[in-house]
Amino acid sequence: MEWTTPSQPAYVQIADALRTQIENRELRPGDRLPSERSLMGQFEVSRMTMRHALTILRSEGLIRSKRGRGGGNFIAAAPPLVEINRMEGFMPQLRERDMEVRSTLIHTDLVTASEKHRSALGLAKGDQLFNVVRLRTVNNSPMLIEDSYFPVSVAPDLLHQDLEGSLYELLTNVYHHKPTAKWESFLPFAAQVREQQLLKVPARHPLLKIHRVAYDESNHAVEYSEDILRCDSAQVMVTTNLHSQELPQPRQL
Repeated sequence: MEWTTPSQPAYVQIADALRTQIENRELRPGDRLPSERSLMGQFEVSRMTMRHALTILRSEGLIRSKRGRGGGNFIAAAPPLVEINRMEGFMPQLRERDMEVRSTLIHTDLVTASEKHRSALGLAKGDQLFNVVRLRTVNNSPMLIEDSYFPVSVAPDLLHQDLEGSLYELLTNVYHHKPTAKWESFLPFAAQVREQQLLKVPARHPLLKIHRVAYDESNHAVEYSEDILRCDSAQVMVTTNLHSQELPQPRQL
């Protein structure tokens, strides 16, 4: 007999019930869930309904699946909490917790600023940008795609530098444009082909696009970025500071 109520499909209710057990620590990181057959009997549902419920939990990063001997569905460790307000971004915060953070350079290019870039960075028509695309991994797991643009006028020989280290340290120490403030916006979307390949996620996996404009101490825009974060790789925390620096509002992010 299918486990349903008029308000929600059975698989949503099952996912909610198991999620509550995880949040209440009744199921802890590393615990193995009962087999699909056992769960089907517990909730009195079909195999398809149970698999839909487990797919929801898997897409939220709450469970991980292993194949082969000793395989099954296991409760995942809680993703690390990162503070979005901190100027240096996610990765230094994870290094502070002794997590292994690596950068892989995917692509570099010299491009003419589009209308979107000119609006965000306050550039003139014909101004040029360096585009730097990197994949950031944490403990060998892909977490973030950084797709950043830097005005050539700010960092004239950027592509000749070591681009697998901190780009903000380059801006600070080499080009004397220390990023001190930023605007960011967040947009959920589903993984397409590029994200599936780089972040090792299935089609339509939930991701978060982070648009950012960073400013130096003189309020000059020094970076425009469109980063892609795996929603299951981090918990994002936002804090509010009543004495935050007043910034020029970008017209478009």
